[in-house]
Amino acid sequence: MVVGLDEIVVVTIVSIVLSIGVLAALWPWARDPRRLVALAVGMMVGIIAWNVMLNLTGAVAMNVDSAYRVSGQDVGSGVFALAVACLVLGLVADRDAKAGQVVGMAAIAGLITLIVDLFA
Repeated sequence: MVVGLDEIVVVTIVSIVLSIGVLAALWPWARDPRRLVALAVGMMVGIIAWNVMLNLTGAVAMNVDSAYRVSGQDVGSGVFALAVACLVLGLVADRDAKAGQVVGMAAIAGLITLIVDLFA
């Protein structure tokens, strides 16, 4: 197994909690509970999908973690969290929102996910 279930669960939960906390504290637009739930669902699906894909394909070379080097697995978790959160926010939860707001919210969550995954 490339990425253990325990790591997937920890990264998912910590990333979602930190993202919601940071966004709710710093950005009034993002405080809408509907947006926060959509963000959490999108992040969860994206992070799990990426890591399950790595496990199914046996992509061991993608998960080379160190304290100062970002692995492909870390980047993928952040990118998939960003991408799926954008889709859920923009196409399901808040279709009338400006693209910059949706992408900005998802990008912050993706960056937080990358950082959490780097140190998890």
